[in-house]
Amino acid sequence: MYVPSDDTFLLADCIREYSGRSALEIGVGSGVLLNLLEKNFANVAGSDIDLRALEHCRGRSGAMLACCDAASAFAGWFDLIVSNPPYLPDDEVTDATVHGGPAGIETTIHFIQSALPLLARGGTMLLVVSSLADSSALDQLVIEKKMHKKVVKEKRLFYETLSVIELSA
Repeated sequence: MYVPSDDTFLLADCIREYSGRSALEIGVGSGVLLNLLEKNFANVAGSDIDLRALEHCRGRSGAMLACCDAASAFAGWFDLIVSNPPYLPDDEVTDATVHGGPAGIETTIHFIQSALPLLARGGTMLLVVSSLADSSALDQLVIEKKMHKKVVKEKRLFYETLSVIELSA
C-alpha cells in the first residue's frame, strides 16, 4: 500500500477545487484522496490492485471499492477521475507503488486509456506526473485522443518537480 507523501498532498490540494455527481480514484492506496472526494461528490468509487489497500479503506470510506487493474471493473460516467499513479522510471519495476515503467509514464498511460471511456461529457481527469518521467508518450496520447492538457499545480522538490495535470476532452 502506498503511504501518502508530497505527491498525495499536492493532488489533494487540487481535488478540493472540484465537485460533482460522481468521482473515481484509480489506485486508492491509503484512502486519503477517497475521503476528500466524498466531501464534494455524491457517488465515489475507487480501485486498487492491492487487496490490502482496499481492506484498509473499507470502513474508513463509504466509496464503492473494486480490486481490479486501473478502471477495468467500472461502467458508467464519472465527472472526475483522479490518480496518483506510479511515475518513477525503472526498467525492472521493483516497486509497483512508485515505478511506472521504463520511462516512468507507462502506468499513467494505461490508467488514462482505461479511464477515458468512463469520463462523462465535460468531465476531467487529474493525474500526478514527475519531471523524472519521459512524458513524450503522454503528450502523444493527448494529441491522438484530442484531449486538452494543462498543469494545475506544481511542487518543486530537490530532485524532481511534481505536477498535477488536468486532462479533458
